Amino acid sequence: MRTKSLLFIVALTLSSLALAQDKPSARSADSATTCTYTFSSGSGKNATQFCVTATGNITQFSRPAGVEYLATGTIGEGYAICDFPSFNSYYDWAGFGDSGWGPPTLISSTASAVKISRISTDGIWQWTQTITKVNATAKGPGSAFVSMALKNLTGIDRLVHIVRYADVNANSNTSNDFDFTLDTSYGLQPSYSYGLAATNNTFTFNWDAIAQDIPGPPDPCGPYNHQISPPFVGDGSIMQIWLLTVPKLATKTVAMTYKPI
Repeated sequence: MRTKSLLFIVALTLSSLALAQDKPSARSADSATTCTYTFSSGSGKNATQFCVTATGNITQFSRPAGVEYLATGTIGEGYAICDFPSFNSYYDWAGFGDSGWGPPTLISSTASAVKISRISTDGIWQWTQTITKVNATAKGPGSAFVSMALKNLTGIDRLVHIVRYADVNANSNTSNDFDFTLDTSYGLQPSYSYGLAATNNTFTFNWDAIAQDIPGPPDPCGPYNHQISPPFVGDGSIMQIWLLTVPKLATKTVAMTYKPI
């Protein structure tokens, strides 16, 4: 396993002080995972499709048609932040529940992208994400580019984790080969036929790509608690993590890509 990064060390120190997460909301798993915006491109073996819920979770990703990369049943994919000045966490993990976010507001929707915004229930944060279809071509599969903008609505600077997580079951297998590099975390079908990767696209902040040894979501204030000792074979998940300061009344943006491998 690679040397612990600055992000890991700072996160471990802070997470030891973190409070327990708030209780999830009472919304149903069905409403949390319903496809609202579907994006597809390519054909044949290169036919790539993913769908996005009204709250900005990607709850289906396939290539080719019929070969699913995300877990079914309880679907886990989504986003979170941990606010270290208060040690509060705000998350939406699709089928695994949500806490701390108000209802979504659709900013725009086109054939190639959807933009959704939410305000935290305490009025501290505005979360705006834009999920864009990158078309499948003769040179590669389609992908989902996920841009996440976080605005600090308060009058003080705030240190945060931003986390993106997905429960990968490549080709509907509950046991996969998981590993990660500096920038990419991924899960592969054991026969190495299909796999899904999450790759960082923002290098202006401290970041880590890691995989977990559990299928469920992480604690946003302690996202390294289930980091695998690679390689790991089993029912796991993949993540991207950023550690950054969001100045008062300012917006900071991170981005990543989901892509079949």
